[in-house]
Amino acid sequence: MANIPIGEVLTFLWNVIKEPVAYTDYGENLRTLETKMDELLHLKNDLTENMQMAEVRSMRSQVKGWFSRVGRMKTEVDELMDQATQEMQKNCFGSCCPKNCWSRYKIGKKIGEKLKAVSDHIDKGEKYLSSVPSPVESVMRCLCDLEKSTIGIYGPGGVGKTALLTQVSNNLLSSQLQFDFVISVVASQDPDSERIQRDIGKEIGFLEDRWKGKSFQQRAREVSSVLSQKKFVLLLDDLWKPVDLAEVGVPSRENGSKLVFTTRSEELCNSMGAEEKIRVGGLAWDKAWKLFQEKVGEDTLTIHPEIPRLAETIAKMCNGLPLALITVGRAMACRKTLSEWHHSIEALSRATAEFPSTPHQDYVLVKFGYDSLPSDKVRSCFLYCALFPEGFCIKKSDLIDYWIGEGFLGAYSDACEARIEGHTIIDILAQACLLEDEGRDVKMHQVIRDMALWVDSRRERPAYLVEAGTQLADAPEVGKWEVVRKVSLMANNIQNLSKAARCNDLVTLLLSRNNLKMISDTFFQSMPSLKVLDLSENREITELPSGILKLVSLQYLNLSWTGIRQVPVQLKNLVKLKCLNLEHTYELRTIPMQVISNFPSLTVLRMAHCASSDRAVGDGVQTGGPGSLARDLQCLEHLNLLTITIRSLYSLQTFASFSKFQAATRELSLQQFQHERSLDMSLLGGMNGLDELEIIDCINLKDLGISNSSITSETSFHSLRRVSIVNCSALEDLTWLTLAPNIRFLKISRCSKMEEIIRQEKSGQRNLKMFEKLECLQLVSLPNLNVIYPDALPFPYLKEILVDDCPNLRKLPLNSNSAKEHRIVIQGWEDWWRRLEWEDEAAQHTFLPSFKGCL
Repeated sequence: MANIPIGEVLTFLWNVIKEPVAYTDYGENLRTLETKMDELLHLKNDLTENMQMAEVRSMRSQVKGWFSRVGRMKTEVDELMDQATQEMQKNCFGSCCPKNCWSRYKIGKKIGEKLKAVSDHIDKGEKYLSSVPSPVESVMRCLCDLEKSTIGIYGPGGVGKTALLTQVSNNLLSSQLQFDFVISVVASQDPDSERIQRDIGKEIGFLEDRWKGKSFQQRAREVSSVLSQKKFVLLLDDLWKPVDLAEVGVPSRENGSKLVFTTRSEELCNSMGAEEKIRVGGLAWDKAWKLFQEKVGEDTLTIHPEIPRLAETIAKMCNGLPLALITVGRAMACRKTLSEWHHSIEALSRATAEFPSTPHQDYVLVKFGYDSLPSDKVRSCFLYCALFPEGFCIKKSDLIDYWIGEGFLGAYSDACEARIEGHTIIDILAQACLLEDEGRDVKMHQVIRDMALWVDSRRERPAYLVEAGTQLADAPEVGKWEVVRKVSLMANNIQNLSKAARCNDLVTLLLSRNNLKMISDTFFQSMPSLKVLDLSENREITELPSGILKLVSLQYLNLSWTGIRQVPVQLKNLVKLKCLNLEHTYELRTIPMQVISNFPSLTVLRMAHCASSDRAVGDGVQTGGPGSLARDLQCLEHLNLLTITIRSLYSLQTFASFSKFQAATRELSLQQFQHERSLDMSLLGGMNGLDELEIIDCINLKDLGISNSSITSETSFHSLRRVSIVNCSALEDLTWLTLAPNIRFLKISRCSKMEEIIRQEKSGQRNLKMFEKLECLQLVSLPNLNVIYPDALPFPYLKEILVDDCPNLRKLPLNSNSAKEHRIVIQGWEDWWRRLEWEDEAAQHTFLPSFKGCL
């Protein structure tokens, strides 16, 4: 008999016994089976949800057997796991060896077989799932169906209806479907027909300047006359009530045009006559898990091998709700230890058990992001955003003004540090996905706003009374005011406030954007704690009620866009004022001398487009003049933000001689310089915080130059973001803009002599970084303009170019490499577009899809 090497003998013996050994040590397989069964149940839920959403009838008979098998498998796996657990407890005393190897082997073999069966069933279910059309595919299919003109998409808040509509819009722009217009409009909770009409008009190309002064009915006829000749898709987001689109100007859709809208209510789909209703539920597990991982981030997920398993547990608690996955995921991104993850799972489990049904369970999930904010101060700033109407765009700078007035940002001797902290808090809230960052503005998602108000309502003593944007004709009854600290009645139709309420604890009162005509003198008499009062955008208010002058705790007063004619001298009694807003008070003729200087804590003074900003101080120019106001400003030790309109070179020179003006000015409007032919921009060179500059109605101004050679783009105009030049008919160029490298927005309108925007021989050098940060360029009524810049520029951030009535502008500074990473919109008249010359065919081909016609 031949000698067989001992190694081969041992290998043979191991191959014989390794399968039984593996079956007896089945702990790992048991855990895998549990995970796979969980995955199968999630797949069943996803398939059920998707089939209901897509209303797939043809597949139901095929899938019925698959669903039944899942139920049987669940029962079998549960029984097998019980047996396996009991068997594992029967080890020999003091060892890990099984008492009955044969019994252990049989159970282990069953586990292996069941694991394979479950895995095979998952594969089959995933094939079924992939064949069910997604909601986007369902909408696109309906858009191809000539029998269906109205499609309603419905589902609870936060499930991704808006994201779905955005995806449909993007698909339409790149699809072969022949629609002349794809129009996207937001309706919101209280749909405003005028706003919807205005947004539709803008989307189809009506220029705002050409619509001014026209009635609602005239605009409706113009919209109808355009759309009735075109094939369009109207994407209407966030509809809460039926809207009469014919009244707005949207014609019937017999020509193949479509209406697609989103709503929370299936009943509203019926009211709007939807021929197809598409329900949107939560995300399928694979998409939900992917989204959650993206928000948590790889750095956190890989910090410990146990964290991915715990992350799956939390992601499953979010029930496929995108908003919950996003906010909870962002909150977990900063959890770096196992104990933090375990604690979070326990906290979420307790909270969701307390509120097992929607919408409160959804609020609990989103509230986890709120609870995870770093401090009570940040949480207070977040809740404050719920005072604004649903869908409202809040300017960041205005929001920080409110927070300063409330005292949230008051623990600084330097007012500049308070504003920096305000921007930091906005960044924290945006990174937590509790606010949507839209550049200069922020918005709050409706579900997050609902959650914020729900959080307040669950306090032992709720602090908020919010009826913003609810179309109230009368203020709420007095009794409701007396028990809260903050009242918001913004964006309503309230005309009179006469009943005085005893509101000893009231701190905040927001009344902007109403139709207020009368506020009684006694209305404010019992509000001793009031810190924030906003009366803005009430044009019928022509004088201040005397009661305001007794609000000695007031720190924020907003009178912008009101019709007030004078500021009473008694206003100086409000010595705690930190923020005073008088912007766009076109009727204001008098600001008594030494009123402004009597506000020792004033940090924000907004006077842009105020009729009195530089001339009607005291009894007017004769007794006060610009020097009087400038000296008042110089007395304000804490002034950090000033917006102002100046109407003469003498006034500008006077103000510029004061250091406080140079340091604090953020927005400057130069208007009606009637006699000056040149303006030395060096006067503005020391304004290191200047963000926005307007030059308006300076009809003889020919040259904007720089006399000071020490002024460069590194030393001056670095903070300048927005520039508007309007009705400066003699102005020839804007070459000085080469010193402003960070401009985002540039508007030039009605400058009839302008031939070049940047004159290269004047700038002295070729600069391909010119307009590097520019996002929006508007050129209107420039009959002689022929050159923007002589070379093609990269424009890495450019989003929009508007060219209206510039017949000699034959070439744009674009080539095929410009604005390369994103799609831009170029709006103009069709005959101008046809005559436009291009660098080459590649450039023309690149920007052909970018054109949008003017109307």
